[in-house]
Amino acid sequence: MELHKLIKEKREKIGLTQEDVAYRLNVTRQAVQNWENDKRSIPNSLLSQYFKLLRFDAKEILSVFGFIGSNELKVKAIDYSKQGLEIFKRTEGETVLTKFPTLYLGVGKKRDKYTQKNHQLAYVGEASSIIRRTNEYLNTGNDKLNAIKSDSDNKQEQLYIIGHSKFNKSATLELEQMFMDSLLGDNKFIKIYNGRNNGLSTDFYERNAYREGIFPEIWEQLRQQNVVSSLEEVHNSALFANSPFKALSPKQQEAKELIADKIAETLLVGNQNEVIKIQGLAGSGKTVLMSQLFYDIWKEPYEVIEVDGKTMHESSVVLLVRHEQQRRTYEQIAKKLNMGKDTVMDVSTFITKGVKADVVLVDEAHLLWSGNYGRINKNKWQPDLIALHKLAKTLVLIYDPQQLVSARAKIDDNPALLEIVNGQNTLTVNLDEQWRIDANAETLEWIESLAHFNENSLVTPPRDDSYDIKFFDDASEFKNAIENKNQQVGLSRLVATYDWSYSQGSKPKNGDDYWNVDFGSEVLPWNLELPAVQKLQDKQIPWQEIEQSINEVGSDFTVQGIDLNYVGVILGPSIFWNKQTNSLDIDPDKSLDHQKIRRSKDGYNTEENKKYLRNVVNVLLTRGVHGLYVYAVDDELRNKLTVLNL
Repeated sequence: MELHKLIKEKREKIGLTQEDVAYRLNVTRQAVQNWENDKRSIPNSLLSQYFKLLRFDAKEILSVFGFIGSNELKVKAIDYSKQGLEIFKRTEGETVLTKFPTLYLGVGKKRDKYTQKNHQLAYVGEASSIIRRTNEYLNTGNDKLNAIKSDSDNKQEQLYIIGHSKFNKSATLELEQMFMDSLLGDNKFIKIYNGRNNGLSTDFYERNAYREGIFPEIWEQLRQQNVVSSLEEVHNSALFANSPFKALSPKQQEAKELIADKIAETLLVGNQNEVIKIQGLAGSGKTVLMSQLFYDIWKEPYEVIEVDGKTMHESSVVLLVRHEQQRRTYEQIAKKLNMGKDTVMDVSTFITKGVKADVVLVDEAHLLWSGNYGRINKNKWQPDLIALHKLAKTLVLIYDPQQLVSARAKIDDNPALLEIVNGQNTLTVNLDEQWRIDANAETLEWIESLAHFNENSLVTPPRDDSYDIKFFDDASEFKNAIENKNQQVGLSRLVATYDWSYSQGSKPKNGDDYWNVDFGSEVLPWNLELPAVQKLQDKQIPWQEIEQSINEVGSDFTVQGIDLNYVGVILGPSIFWNKQTNSLDIDPDKSLDHQKIRRSKDGYNTEENKKYLRNVVNVLLTRGVHGLYVYAVDDELRNKLTVLNL
């Protein structure tokens, strides 16, 4: 069926009007009418969003672009050997696998000697002639496919050759990049041997067909052969969310090139202690940009002029994170990409070692400590930022002042820290696109206004078919809703403001087994309390990916910087309805997060503490990719919220 007919048919089938579509795509109703009457072409930039809105599946997308016919997608597995290639040449003949550019995936198996569990090793590539390319590999012996074979059990490797009559160089490069991205997030694979990052951001003809149709079809065929996990599992992985192989937006690419040029210039002219700051709201793609910078600098180091101005060396790079859950993710990425030890470190470990690095990247730098909270020798102690500044030739910070959630990270009263973060010599790169929350512009604005406690922000959320916002009056119904979403799409969790007692390493004095969060009729343990969760945390698995963590309540400690499909936010007793401003408000005296806020002679209720605790709420409310569910403990606030439901 022609595209203009199909979009009308699917729109009517799911009960949308032309006005509904226009509203969701931020275009005029006349534009939608022109597309449905085949008077105008749909802009490439809107196709992906359009397909998602009308619930196109992969086969429908392939059909629209003419990718389904006599020469459909073909996937063939051969033994990676000279004999396997000879059999392929003899039996395949003239087909899409031999006449057109192809994608290929080398897969080896390796059994863990301790757990006896089978894992896989992978390399993905593309070739204009698969026979010539594979012959070159087999004859050379010094390449990634041969490395997989050498590392695999029984020295055996399968080569999956993937072809289609519409494959071209741009398409196979795009698919190769998408494979690297997804293989990194697939827990069937323990090592990815790819060395380069295509870093694709340029559009090309029918790109959406390859991204939205061809790639899922290839992946599904491989899943049916038990080579890969489902795309749903992959997309719920923290490694996928933070992969350095993401295709960057034009603005992200521009920012990356600006930062890369600044780093190269700094190291070549022998400058010391330069600072670059990446700033943007939650979900604006800062971490993906940092991850790609990290991998690219590690893979292709810069030339560094020594102090003497004559000799040179290749740049060293280290990525630091004080946030434990995020550090675990980076450590897994580094391990899977074989980046070696000590490329990812905790901030305090790096400072204690005291070894200088040419490029120091710091994610979540707004969490760096400005005080001596680690009980380090006071004669040696320095604020984190100052210590890191001295140890880095170039210091790259991700810094979001609206995610500064603790007095421990306060910089306002320290001129030296302010100079590093906001000084005239600091290059600031701003990211303002929203990439986490899959919602229309009005919904994004509504969430931002609510999360920042803006005046008159407690109003009914906008209509949005792609983002689900609900307020609950019943705690059990709220909890069940998140559990149901977790069963349906995965990666859905409960989180709460820090308004209930918790003490790490001890048990409650009332005899309870765990430190609990009680809301309405429900009682659940705080995060990292359940033994099953603790056991898997010891294996470096992020909290949100542990199956049993659905039975706990997360905090900003566990979810800052991460994505959830659906987030269920429990607003504790400290959060109430300010009737004068018609917004959320906070009473710091009711917060129990006393490590983050400071007591004055009159208690905790100060403007400074309110700022930190508001930022915690901002972190919690902006975790959900597809939905936000809220339950408020305060009766007045809960009643106010529930009347806002659409």
